[in-house]
Amino acid sequence: MNSTLAYQRVLIITLLIKLALAFFLPMSGDEAYFIVWARHLDYGYYDHPPMVGWLLYGMRWFGDGEVLMRLPAVVFSTLMGAGIYRLLKPWDAERAAWVAIVFLISPINILNVLITTDTPLIFFAFVSVYMLVRAVQRDKLFYYALSGLALGLAFLSKYFAVLLGVAYLFYVLFTPGLKRRWMGLAVLVLAAMPAVAVNVYWNYTHCWDNILFNLYNRNEGAQFSLNNVWLYVVTTLYLMTPPLIYYAWQQRRQAIDASKVRRLYGFVFWLPIAIFALLSLKKTIGLHWVLAFYPFFYLWLAAKLTAAQWAKTAKFMAWFTAVHLLVVAAILAAPSSWWQHSKAYSGYVQLMHTDEVLAQLQPNQHDYLMAVDDYSNAAVMTYHADQEFFVFGAGSHHARQDDMNTDFRTLAGKNILTIDKSLPDLAKFTPYFTQVEMRMVQVRGAKFYLVLGRGFDYPAYRAGVLTEVRDRYYRIPDFLPHASCYFCDKYFTDGACPR
Repeated sequence: MNSTLAYQRVLIITLLIKLALAFFLPMSGDEAYFIVWARHLDYGYYDHPPMVGWLLYGMRWFGDGEVLMRLPAVVFSTLMGAGIYRLLKPWDAERAAWVAIVFLISPINILNVLITTDTPLIFFAFVSVYMLVRAVQRDKLFYYALSGLALGLAFLSKYFAVLLGVAYLFYVLFTPGLKRRWMGLAVLVLAAMPAVAVNVYWNYTHCWDNILFNLYNRNEGAQFSLNNVWLYVVTTLYLMTPPLIYYAWQQRRQAIDASKVRRLYGFVFWLPIAIFALLSLKKTIGLHWVLAFYPFFYLWLAAKLTAAQWAKTAKFMAWFTAVHLLVVAAILAAPSSWWQHSKAYSGYVQLMHTDEVLAQLQPNQHDYLMAVDDYSNAAVMTYHADQEFFVFGAGSHHARQDDMNTDFRTLAGKNILTIDKSLPDLAKFTPYFTQVEMRMVQVRGAKFYLVLGRGFDYPAYRAGVLTEVRDRYYRIPDFLPHASCYFCDKYFTDGACPR
Protein backbone atom coordinates (compact mmCIF):
# COMPACT_ATOMS: atom_id res chain seq x y z
CA MET A 1 0.00 0.00 0.00
CA ASN A 2 1.19 3.51 -0.76
CA SER A 3 2.69 4.98 2.46
CA THR A 4 0.77 8.26 2.13
CA LEU A 5 -2.52 6.44 1.70
CA ALA A 6 -1.66 4.23 4.69
CA TYR A 7 -0.98 7.34 6.77
CA GLN A 8 -4.33 8.89 5.82
CA ARG A 9 -6.19 5.70 6.76
CA VAL A 10 -4.32 5.34 10.05
CA LEU A 11 -5.10 8.96 10.90
CA ILE A 12 -8.83 8.26 10.62
CA ILE A 13 -8.77 4.80 12.25
CA THR A 14 -6.80 5.95 15.29
CA LEU A 15 -9.12 8.92 15.72
CA LEU A 16 -12.11 6.54 15.80
CA ILE A 17 -10.38 4.25 18.30
CA LYS A 18 -9.68 7.18 20.61
CA LEU A 19 -13.27 8.36 20.37
CA ALA A 20 -14.39 4.86 21.39
CA LEU A 21 -12.03 4.89 24.36
CA ALA A 22 -13.28 8.34 25.34
CA PHE A 23 -16.81 6.92 25.37
CA PHE A 24 -16.15 3.74 27.36
CA LEU A 25 -13.56 4.85 29.93
CA PRO A 26 -15.05 6.02 33.24
CA MET A 27 -14.43 9.59 34.32
CA SER A 28 -11.26 9.67 36.43
CA GLY A 29 -10.81 11.75 39.56
CA ASP A 30 -8.28 14.08 37.96
CA GLU A 31 -10.53 14.71 34.95
CA ALA A 32 -13.56 15.39 37.13
CA TYR A 33 -11.45 17.76 39.22
CA PHE A 34 -10.55 19.83 36.15
CA ILE A 35 -14.19 19.87 35.05
CA VAL A 36 -14.99 21.35 38.47
CA TRP A 37 -12.42 24.02 37.62
CA ALA A 38 -14.45 24.84 34.52
CA ARG A 39 -17.57 25.31 36.64
CA HIS A 40 -15.74 28.03 38.56
CA LEU A 41 -14.14 29.99 35.72
CA ASP A 42 -11.04 31.89 36.82
CA TYR A 43 -7.71 33.01 35.40
CA GLY A 44 -5.86 30.64 37.74
CA TYR A 45 -6.40 27.58 39.93
CA TYR A 46 -4.77 26.11 43.02
CA ASP A 47 -2.56 23.39 41.51
CA HIS A 48 -1.63 24.59 38.04
CA PRO A 49 -2.17 27.41 35.55
CA PRO A 50 -5.70 27.65 34.10
CA MET A 51 -5.58 26.48 30.47
CA VAL A 52 -7.37 23.14 30.87
CA GLY A 53 -10.12 24.89 32.87
CA TRP A 54 -10.56 27.38 30.04
CA LEU A 55 -10.75 24.61 27.45
CA LEU A 56 -13.35 22.70 29.44
CA TYR A 57 -15.34 25.85 30.12
CA GLY A 58 -15.66 26.32 26.36
CA MET A 59 -16.60 22.67 25.82
CA ARG A 60 -19.29 22.83 28.52
CA TRP A 61 -21.31 25.20 26.34
CA PHE A 62 -22.16 22.08 24.31
CA GLY A 63 -22.59 19.66 27.23
CA ASP A 64 -20.41 17.81 29.72
CA GLY A 65 -20.53 14.17 28.63
CA GLU A 66 -17.32 12.14 28.79
CA VAL A 67 -16.64 12.19 25.03
CA LEU A 68 -17.21 15.94 24.72
CA MET A 69 -15.04 16.73 27.74
CA ARG A 70 -12.26 14.56 26.31
CA LEU A 71 -12.54 15.84 22.76
CA PRO A 72 -9.56 18.24 23.08
CA ALA A 73 -7.29 15.34 24.11
CA VAL A 74 -8.55 13.19 21.24
CA VAL A 75 -8.27 15.88 18.58
CA PHE A 76 -5.01 17.48 19.76
CA SER A 77 -3.02 14.25 19.63
CA THR A 78 -4.40 13.48 16.16
CA LEU A 79 -3.43 16.95 14.95
CA MET A 80 0.08 16.33 16.27
CA GLY A 81 0.32 13.19 14.15
CA ALA A 82 -0.64 15.28 11.13
CA GLY A 83 1.90 17.91 12.21
CA ILE A 84 4.71 15.33 12.31
CA TYR A 85 3.85 14.33 8.75
CA ARG A 86 3.82 17.93 7.52
CA LEU A 87 7.15 18.75 9.16
CA LEU A 88 8.91 15.77 7.59
CA LYS A 89 7.16 15.60 4.21
CA PRO A 90 9.36 18.18 2.38
CA TRP A 91 12.44 16.19 3.43
CA ASP A 92 11.20 12.64 2.66
CA ALA A 93 7.50 12.01 2.00
CA GLU A 94 7.70 8.22 2.46
CA ARG A 95 9.55 8.37 5.76
CA ALA A 96 7.27 11.22 6.88
CA ALA A 97 4.27 8.95 6.40
CA TRP A 98 5.83 6.04 8.32
CA VAL A 99 7.05 8.21 11.21
CA ALA A 100 3.58 9.73 11.54
CA ILE A 101 2.01 6.25 11.41
CA VAL A 102 4.29 4.95 14.17
CA PHE A 103 3.40 7.93 16.36
CA LEU A 104 -0.34 7.65 15.64
CA ILE A 105 -0.52 3.94 16.52
CA SER A 106 1.75 4.21 19.57
CA PRO A 107 0.26 3.84 23.06
CA ILE A 108 1.16 7.45 23.92
CA ASN A 109 -1.24 8.57 21.18
CA ILE A 110 -3.96 5.90 21.27
CA LEU A 111 -4.38 5.97 25.05
CA ASN A 112 -4.07 9.74 25.31
CA VAL A 113 -7.79 10.42 25.64
CA LEU A 114 -8.05 11.69 29.21
CA ILE A 115 -8.42 15.44 29.67
CA THR A 116 -5.79 16.75 32.10
CA THR A 117 -3.44 19.72 32.44
CA ASP A 118 -1.04 17.76 30.23
CA THR A 119 -3.49 17.90 27.30
CA PRO A 120 -2.99 21.58 26.37
CA LEU A 121 0.66 21.47 27.48
CA ILE A 122 1.47 18.69 24.99
CA PHE A 123 -0.41 20.39 22.18
CA PHE A 124 0.87 23.93 22.64
CA ALA A 125 4.44 22.71 23.17
CA PHE A 126 4.18 20.93 19.81
CA VAL A 127 2.72 24.02 18.13
CA SER A 128 5.54 26.13 19.59
CA VAL A 129 8.22 23.82 18.18
CA TYR A 130 6.35 23.59 14.86
CA MET A 131 6.40 27.39 14.53
CA LEU A 132 10.06 27.58 15.59
CA VAL A 133 10.92 25.11 12.83
CA ARG A 134 9.17 27.40 10.36
CA ALA A 135 11.04 30.38 11.83
CA VAL A 136 14.40 28.64 11.32
CA GLN A 137 13.50 27.48 7.82
CA ARG A 138 12.10 30.79 6.60
CA ASP A 139 14.04 33.23 8.78
CA LYS A 140 10.94 35.26 9.66
CA LEU A 141 10.39 36.94 13.01
CA PHE A 142 6.65 36.41 12.61
CA TYR A 143 7.10 32.68 13.18
CA TYR A 144 9.32 33.34 16.21
CA ALA A 145 6.45 35.39 17.62
CA LEU A 146 3.96 32.59 16.96
CA SER A 147 6.31 30.11 18.63
CA GLY A 148 6.53 32.38 21.67
CA LEU A 149 2.76 32.83 21.79
CA ALA A 150 2.29 29.03 21.78
CA LEU A 151 5.00 28.67 24.43
CA GLY A 152 3.07 31.15 26.59
CA LEU A 153 -0.10 29.09 26.15
CA ALA A 154 1.87 25.97 27.10
CA PHE A 155 3.09 27.80 30.21
CA LEU A 156 -0.53 28.63 31.07
CA SER A 157 -1.16 24.87 30.86
CA LYS A 158 1.65 23.55 33.07
CA TYR A 159 5.01 24.76 34.32
CA PHE A 160 6.91 22.02 32.47
CA ALA A 161 6.74 24.43 29.53
CA VAL A 162 9.71 26.15 31.18
CA LEU A 163 11.85 23.16 30.15
CA LEU A 164 10.95 23.85 26.54
CA GLY A 165 12.09 27.45 26.97
CA VAL A 166 15.39 26.24 28.46
CA ALA A 167 15.84 23.91 25.48
CA TYR A 168 15.30 26.86 23.12
CA LEU A 169 18.01 28.83 24.90
CA PHE A 170 20.52 25.99 24.63
CA TYR A 171 19.56 25.46 20.99
CA VAL A 172 20.30 29.10 20.17
CA LEU A 173 23.56 29.03 22.16
CA PHE A 174 24.93 25.88 20.55
CA THR A 175 23.65 26.02 16.97
CA PRO A 176 26.19 27.77 14.72
CA GLY A 177 25.03 29.63 11.64
CA LEU A 178 21.49 30.25 12.92
CA LYS A 179 20.39 33.51 11.33
CA ARG A 180 19.11 36.32 13.58
CA ARG A 181 19.12 33.84 16.46
CA TRP A 182 19.25 36.41 19.28
CA MET A 183 16.66 38.68 17.70
CA GLY A 184 14.42 35.68 17.08
CA LEU A 185 14.84 34.44 20.65
CA ALA A 186 14.06 37.92 21.99
CA VAL A 187 10.85 38.11 19.92
CA LEU A 188 9.89 34.59 21.08
CA VAL A 189 10.39 35.48 24.75
CA LEU A 190 8.49 38.76 24.46
CA ALA A 191 5.55 36.98 22.83
CA ALA A 192 5.43 34.51 25.73
CA MET A 193 5.65 37.16 28.46
CA PRO A 194 1.95 38.18 28.65
CA ALA A 195 1.03 34.63 29.62
CA VAL A 196 3.74 34.59 32.28
CA ALA A 197 2.52 37.95 33.61
CA VAL A 198 -1.05 36.65 33.93
CA ASN A 199 0.12 33.68 35.96
CA VAL A 200 2.46 35.70 38.19
CA TYR A 201 -0.28 38.23 38.97
CA TRP A 202 -2.79 35.49 39.80
CA ASN A 203 -0.30 33.90 42.18
CA TYR A 204 0.51 37.28 43.75
CA THR A 205 -3.18 37.80 44.52
CA HIS A 206 -3.88 34.13 45.47
CA CYS A 207 -1.39 33.21 48.19
CA TRP A 208 1.20 31.99 45.60
CA ASP A 209 -0.80 28.75 45.48
CA ASN A 210 0.89 27.32 42.38
CA ILE A 211 4.34 27.97 43.81
CA LEU A 212 3.55 26.63 47.27
CA PHE A 213 2.05 23.48 45.80
CA ASN A 214 4.61 22.69 43.09
CA LEU A 215 7.79 23.73 44.89
CA TYR A 216 7.03 23.24 48.58
CA ASN A 217 3.95 21.29 49.70
CA ARG A 218 4.18 18.40 47.25
CA ASN A 219 7.93 18.00 47.86
CA GLU A 220 7.81 17.54 51.62
CA GLY A 221 9.89 14.50 52.56
CA ALA A 222 11.48 14.14 49.12
CA GLN A 223 14.85 12.39 49.40
CA PHE A 224 17.40 10.54 47.33
CA SER A 225 16.17 7.17 46.07
CA LEU A 226 17.67 4.83 43.48
CA ASN A 227 14.23 3.27 43.09
CA ASN A 228 12.96 6.55 41.59
CA VAL A 229 15.88 6.57 39.16
CA TRP A 230 15.26 3.01 38.03
CA LEU A 231 11.54 3.69 37.67
CA TYR A 232 12.35 6.70 35.48
CA VAL A 233 14.74 4.63 33.33
CA VAL A 234 12.11 1.92 32.84
CA THR A 235 9.45 4.54 32.02
CA THR A 236 11.75 6.17 29.46
CA LEU A 237 12.56 2.85 27.77
CA TYR A 238 8.89 1.90 27.70
CA LEU A 239 7.86 5.17 26.06
CA MET A 240 10.65 4.93 23.49
CA THR A 241 9.49 1.34 22.71
CA PRO A 242 11.79 -1.65 22.02
CA PRO A 243 12.14 -1.46 18.20
CA LEU A 244 13.01 2.24 18.18
CA ILE A 245 15.60 1.68 20.90
CA TYR A 246 17.01 -1.29 18.96
CA TYR A 247 17.30 0.56 15.64
CA ALA A 248 18.69 3.70 17.28
CA TRP A 249 21.36 1.63 19.05
CA GLN A 250 22.11 -0.43 15.95
CA GLN A 251 22.77 2.71 13.94
CA ARG A 252 24.32 4.79 16.71
CA ARG A 253 27.50 5.31 14.64
CA GLN A 254 25.64 6.25 11.48
CA ALA A 255 26.73 9.68 10.31
CA ILE A 256 23.74 11.99 9.82
CA ASP A 257 23.83 15.56 8.67
CA ALA A 258 22.97 17.54 11.81
CA SER A 259 20.69 20.09 10.18
CA LYS A 260 19.50 23.04 12.22
CA VAL A 261 16.00 21.61 12.37
CA ARG A 262 17.15 18.16 13.50
CA ARG A 263 19.32 19.80 16.17
CA LEU A 264 16.21 21.59 17.41
CA TYR A 265 14.34 18.28 17.75
CA GLY A 266 17.29 16.88 19.68
CA PHE A 267 17.42 19.79 22.11
CA VAL A 268 13.66 19.90 22.81
CA PHE A 269 13.59 16.16 23.51
CA TRP A 270 16.88 15.22 25.14
CA LEU A 271 17.39 18.27 27.37
CA PRO A 272 14.02 17.92 29.22
CA ILE A 273 14.58 14.16 29.47
CA ALA A 274 18.00 14.80 31.03
CA ILE A 275 16.55 17.33 33.49
CA PHE A 276 13.87 14.84 34.54
CA ALA A 277 16.64 12.26 35.03
CA LEU A 278 18.32 14.62 37.52
CA LEU A 279 15.01 15.28 39.27
CA SER A 280 14.43 11.51 39.58
CA LEU A 281 17.26 11.41 42.13
CA LYS A 282 14.77 12.90 44.64
CA LYS A 283 11.35 12.75 42.98
CA THR A 284 9.17 10.07 41.45
CA ILE A 285 8.79 11.17 37.83
CA GLY A 286 5.25 10.40 36.69
CA LEU A 287 4.81 8.87 33.26
CA HIS A 288 2.62 11.81 32.22
CA TRP A 289 5.32 14.34 33.15
CA VAL A 290 7.40 13.55 30.08
CA LEU A 291 4.67 13.10 27.47
CA ALA A 292 4.90 16.66 26.14
CA PHE A 293 8.40 15.98 24.80
CA TYR A 294 8.01 12.54 23.18
CA PRO A 295 6.64 13.69 19.79
CA PHE A 296 10.05 15.31 19.25
CA PHE A 297 11.75 11.94 19.81
CA TYR A 298 10.02 10.64 16.68
CA LEU A 299 11.03 13.74 14.73
CA TRP A 300 14.64 13.55 15.93
CA LEU A 301 14.84 9.82 15.11
CA ALA A 302 13.28 10.17 11.65
CA ALA A 303 16.63 10.34 9.82
CA LYS A 304 18.17 7.51 11.85
CA LEU A 305 15.88 4.83 10.43
CA THR A 306 15.24 3.91 6.83
CA ALA A 307 11.69 3.83 5.47
CA ALA A 308 11.82 0.02 5.64
CA GLN A 309 12.82 0.12 9.32
CA TRP A 310 10.04 2.57 10.10
CA ALA A 311 7.60 0.23 8.34
CA LYS A 312 8.82 -2.72 10.45
CA THR A 313 8.49 -0.58 13.57
CA ALA A 314 4.90 0.22 12.61
CA LYS A 315 4.08 -3.51 12.51
CA PHE A 316 5.51 -4.02 16.00
CA MET A 317 3.78 -0.89 17.30
CA ALA A 318 0.41 -2.09 16.03
CA TRP A 319 0.74 -5.31 18.08
CA PHE A 320 2.25 -3.47 21.04
CA THR A 321 -0.68 -1.07 21.22
CA ALA A 322 -3.19 -3.86 20.58
CA VAL A 323 -2.01 -5.55 23.78
CA HIS A 324 -2.64 -2.32 25.69
CA LEU A 325 -6.12 -2.03 24.20
CA LEU A 326 -6.93 -5.65 25.07
CA VAL A 327 -5.92 -5.04 28.69
CA VAL A 328 -8.10 -1.93 28.85
CA ALA A 329 -11.03 -3.79 27.23
CA ALA A 330 -10.66 -6.67 29.69
CA ILE A 331 -10.72 -4.31 32.68
CA LEU A 332 -13.78 -2.46 31.37
CA ALA A 333 -15.63 -5.69 30.52
CA ALA A 334 -14.80 -7.49 33.77
CA PRO A 335 -17.77 -7.95 36.13
CA SER A 336 -17.58 -6.22 39.49
CA SER A 337 -17.27 -9.59 41.23
CA TRP A 338 -13.73 -9.97 39.82
CA TRP A 339 -12.53 -7.15 42.08
CA GLN A 340 -14.46 -7.97 45.26
CA HIS A 341 -11.46 -9.31 47.16
CA SER A 342 -9.32 -6.29 46.33
CA LYS A 343 -8.69 -3.61 48.94
CA ALA A 344 -9.54 -1.05 46.27
CA TYR A 345 -12.94 -2.61 45.53
CA SER A 346 -14.95 0.24 47.04
CA GLY A 347 -12.97 2.71 44.95
CA TYR A 348 -13.61 0.61 41.86
CA VAL A 349 -17.36 0.57 42.50
CA GLN A 350 -17.44 4.30 43.21
CA LEU A 351 -15.64 4.98 39.92
CA MET A 352 -17.48 2.48 37.70
CA HIS A 353 -20.95 2.67 39.30
CA THR A 354 -21.11 6.19 40.70
CA ASP A 355 -24.83 6.56 39.96
CA GLU A 356 -25.61 3.58 42.21
CA VAL A 357 -23.54 5.08 45.01
CA LEU A 358 -25.33 8.41 44.60
CA ALA A 359 -28.67 6.62 44.80
CA GLN A 360 -27.79 5.53 48.35
CA LEU A 361 -27.43 9.20 49.31
CA GLN A 362 -30.73 10.29 47.80
CA PRO A 363 -32.87 9.88 50.97
CA ASN A 364 -30.61 12.31 52.84
CA GLN A 365 -30.20 15.03 50.22
CA HIS A 366 -32.92 17.31 51.56
CA ASP A 367 -31.59 17.33 55.11
CA TYR A 368 -27.83 17.24 54.57
CA LEU A 369 -25.13 18.99 52.56
CA MET A 370 -22.92 16.46 50.77
CA ALA A 371 -19.20 16.06 51.48
CA VAL A 372 -16.34 13.63 50.87
CA ASP A 373 -13.07 13.25 52.74
CA ASP A 374 -10.76 13.73 49.74
CA TYR A 375 -10.61 15.88 46.64
CA SER A 376 -10.56 13.21 43.93
CA ASN A 377 -13.74 11.52 45.14
CA ALA A 378 -15.42 14.87 45.74
CA ALA A 379 -14.77 15.79 42.11
CA VAL A 380 -16.09 12.47 40.76
CA MET A 381 -19.25 12.73 42.85
CA THR A 382 -19.75 16.38 41.84
CA TYR A 383 -19.39 15.51 38.15
CA HIS A 384 -21.93 12.68 38.22
CA ALA A 385 -24.39 14.27 40.65
CA ASP A 386 -24.30 17.68 38.97
CA GLN A 387 -24.20 19.19 42.45
CA GLU A 388 -21.31 20.28 44.65
CA PHE A 389 -19.65 17.76 46.96
CA PHE A 390 -17.13 19.61 49.11
CA VAL A 391 -14.21 18.25 51.13
CA PHE A 392 -14.66 17.82 54.87
CA GLY A 393 -11.43 17.63 56.87
CA ALA A 394 -7.85 18.71 56.29
CA GLY A 395 -7.38 16.70 53.09
CA SER A 396 -3.90 16.52 51.56
CA HIS A 397 -1.55 18.84 49.66
CA HIS A 398 -3.12 17.70 46.37
CA ALA A 399 -6.01 19.43 44.63
CA ARG A 400 -7.01 22.04 47.21
CA GLN A 401 -9.19 24.08 44.83
CA ASP A 402 -12.04 23.39 47.25
CA ASP A 403 -10.40 25.87 49.65
CA MET A 404 -11.57 28.56 47.23
CA ASN A 405 -14.92 27.03 46.31
CA THR A 406 -16.22 26.29 49.81
CA ASP A 407 -16.79 28.80 52.60
CA PHE A 408 -17.27 26.94 55.89
CA ARG A 409 -18.49 30.12 57.58
CA THR A 410 -21.75 29.80 55.64
CA LEU A 411 -22.22 26.20 56.80
CA ALA A 412 -22.50 27.00 60.51
CA GLY A 413 -25.40 25.10 62.06
CA LYS A 414 -26.03 23.05 58.91
CA ASN A 415 -26.19 19.26 58.64
CA ILE A 416 -23.38 17.59 56.68
CA LEU A 417 -23.19 14.03 55.32
CA THR A 418 -19.67 12.75 54.57
CA ILE A 419 -19.25 9.57 52.54
CA ASP A 420 -16.13 7.42 52.99
CA LYS A 421 -14.91 4.24 51.27
CA SER A 422 -13.24 2.98 54.43
CA LEU A 423 -14.28 2.85 58.06
CA PRO A 424 -13.92 6.44 59.31
CA ASP A 425 -12.58 7.58 62.66
CA LEU A 426 -15.54 9.33 64.28
CA ALA A 427 -13.13 11.31 66.45
CA LYS A 428 -12.45 13.41 63.34
CA PHE A 429 -16.14 14.41 63.26
CA THR A 430 -17.57 14.51 66.78
CA PRO A 431 -15.80 17.75 67.85
CA TYR A 432 -17.46 19.62 65.00
CA PHE A 433 -21.14 18.64 65.35
CA THR A 434 -23.75 18.57 68.06
CA GLN A 435 -24.68 15.03 67.01
CA VAL A 436 -22.88 12.42 64.86
CA GLU A 437 -24.23 9.15 63.49
CA MET A 438 -22.57 6.59 61.22
CA ARG A 439 -24.36 4.27 58.80
CA MET A 440 -23.05 1.65 56.43
CA VAL A 441 -24.54 1.04 52.96
CA GLN A 442 -23.56 -1.48 50.30
CA VAL A 443 -23.35 -1.11 46.54
CA ARG A 444 -22.56 -4.31 44.61
CA GLY A 445 -21.04 -5.74 47.76
CA ALA A 446 -18.78 -2.74 48.39
CA LYS A 447 -19.13 -1.01 51.74
CA PHE A 448 -19.56 2.75 52.02
CA TYR A 449 -19.75 4.62 55.31
CA LEU A 450 -21.96 7.64 55.79
CA VAL A 451 -21.16 10.01 58.64
CA LEU A 452 -24.19 12.17 59.34
CA GLY A 453 -23.28 15.24 61.36
CA ARG A 454 -26.01 17.53 62.66
CA GLY A 455 -25.42 21.14 63.70
CA PHE A 456 -22.00 21.99 62.23
CA ASP A 457 -19.84 23.90 64.74
CA TYR A 458 -17.86 26.32 62.59
CA PRO A 459 -15.75 27.91 65.38
CA ALA A 460 -14.59 24.46 66.52
CA TYR A 461 -13.82 23.45 62.91
CA ARG A 462 -11.90 26.67 62.36
CA ALA A 463 -9.76 25.98 65.43
CA GLY A 464 -9.29 22.26 64.82
CA VAL A 465 -9.04 21.95 61.03
CA LEU A 466 -8.74 25.28 59.24
CA THR A 467 -5.90 26.46 61.47
CA GLU A 468 -3.97 23.29 60.63
CA VAL A 469 -4.65 23.82 56.93
CA ARG A 470 -3.46 27.43 57.11
CA ASP A 471 -0.26 26.54 58.96
CA ARG A 472 0.58 23.63 56.67
CA TYR A 473 -0.45 24.74 53.18
CA TYR A 474 -0.49 28.55 53.25
CA ARG A 475 2.92 29.31 54.72
CA ILE A 476 4.15 31.92 52.23
CA PRO A 477 7.96 32.32 52.12
CA ASP A 478 9.30 35.68 53.30
CA PHE A 479 10.88 36.51 49.95
CA LEU A 480 7.54 36.42 48.10
CA PRO A 481 5.56 39.68 48.23
CA HIS A 482 1.83 39.10 48.08
CA ALA A 483 -1.55 40.73 48.23
CA SER A 484 -4.05 39.57 50.82
CA CYS A 485 -4.51 35.78 50.86
CA TYR A 486 -8.07 34.57 50.29
CA PHE A 487 -7.79 31.65 52.75
CA CYS A 488 -6.36 33.69 55.60
CA ASP A 489 -8.72 36.60 54.90
CA LYS A 490 -11.73 34.32 54.87
CA TYR A 491 -11.19 32.47 58.12
CA PHE A 492 -8.84 34.55 60.27
CA THR A 493 -9.67 38.09 61.33
CA ASP A 494 -6.10 39.43 61.11
CA GLY A 495 -5.81 38.05 57.56
CA ALA A 496 -2.19 37.08 58.19
CA CYS A 497 -0.73 33.91 56.72
CA PRO A 498 2.17 32.23 58.56
CA ARG A 499 5.69 32.73 57.22
